[in-house]
Amino acid sequence: MRRIFLASIVGVSCVLLVAQGAAVVSYVSASEQDRIITEYQRDAFILGGRVETLLETPGRVDPTLAVLVNKYAAAGNTQVIVVDSAGIGVLTSDPNELSLGTDYSNRPEIASALLGNVTSGERWSDTLQSNLVYVSVPIINGSSVYGAVRLSFLHGEIDMAVADKTAILWWVAGGSLLLAAVMSFVVSGLVTRPLRRVESQVNALALGDFSGRLPEDAGPNEIRSLAAAFNSMASKLDSLIRQQRAFASDASHQLRTPLTALLLRIERAREALLLDPVSADARLGDAEVEVERLTSIVEGLLAIARSEGGSHDVVPVDLAVLALDRVENWRALAEERGVTIAYEGPEHAVGSALSSAPEQILDNLVDNAIAHSPNGTAVLVRVREHKDDIELAVIDAGTGMTEDQCKRAFDRFWRADSTKDGSGLGLAIVKHLVELSGGSAALVPGRGGSGVVATVRLPRIQSS
Repeated sequence: MRRIFLASIVGVSCVLLVAQGAAVVSYVSASEQDRIITEYQRDAFILGGRVETLLETPGRVDPTLAVLVNKYAAAGNTQVIVVDSAGIGVLTSDPNELSLGTDYSNRPEIASALLGNVTSGERWSDTLQSNLVYVSVPIINGSSVYGAVRLSFLHGEIDMAVADKTAILWWVAGGSLLLAAVMSFVVSGLVTRPLRRVESQVNALALGDFSGRLPEDAGPNEIRSLAAAFNSMASKLDSLIRQQRAFASDASHQLRTPLTALLLRIERAREALLLDPVSADARLGDAEVEVERLTSIVEGLLAIARSEGGSHDVVPVDLAVLALDRVENWRALAEERGVTIAYEGPEHAVGSALSSAPEQILDNLVDNAIAHSPNGTAVLVRVREHKDDIELAVIDAGTGMTEDQCKRAFDRFWRADSTKDGSGLGLAIVKHLVELSGGSAALVPGRGGSGVVATVRLPRIQSS
């Protein structure tokens, strides 16, 4: 890209310089030709004034005028011819004086000058085999024309003068082009440096390095937007890869033990199948328990994976209505275990969360509370409205947990009592869904160390 940028700038500069240079050279050439012709016209009038007395007196000879004409012609590389009123040459810069006595009245420029006109122009000279530039002026005194002066020179004189003038212009143009190339090289480096940095980070990302980030406060707005988009993408990829690795690590670690236990129970059941059918049946029952535990673990892992990979768009949810509905759904199971369950809170409390997330959150919290509540105790589901959020609390009167256990309870596969059934994923799912919904979750010991208070806070939608 840098080469393309550099070539583009230099190419455009060349085109502009050539176009402008051609126009300037044309203007300078025309101006220089006009200037030279004007100077020759002035010199012709001066010479005409000097030879006027010679022409006013026919037959008079003044050797000093011939010397003057020859000096002027030699100094300016110019041919000088002076004619009388009849167009006959009387003075010439020709060293052989071949033009003296020649009739020039048939020459257009001489004929025009003898009529009192000042003429200039260019014509081809068969004698010199080159373009000839001429200037003719009349020699006038009052109303009488006594003759004419013609100065002629090769067009190469103008070309040399123009070349001297335009050489400076071309040197300036070349310097400008060189400066444009240097500036283009510097600017292209500044422009492409952020892009090269992006390319470097993309290559690092492709090789598995997700730690690199681009500065979002450097360069033009387009580069800043690109850097912000890249950083967002890199962060999401880093998070997804970490989650994937954690999922694989957790799954392999947690599934290894129940799978080994299941394999041992099946092998022992096979050995005891013929000799001790009762023992074999018991071992198969244990294997069934392990299968159920495996199913619970896999379902929990899949629930977390689905929440991580799904849409994270939040929707309005009436948490009060939902909490009351979940209480009614869990009431039958709670009564079977000798536990009463009740709801406390307003009739309506609208918050925002991921679609179906509040149901999963409440079901996991209520399930844990009922499972750890002794016979004859109660579970309370409470909803409270605050200024910016809505608080969902599930309170039980079970054996309780220490503060350290409450902090670890949201870790995947952690269980306070490893002898009890469960995958250790319920509260991990709760925390994950709450955070994706823009809220927070906490677990604290109950009053007097009895039971646990599980609290979830979700963003509140203000009523209009």
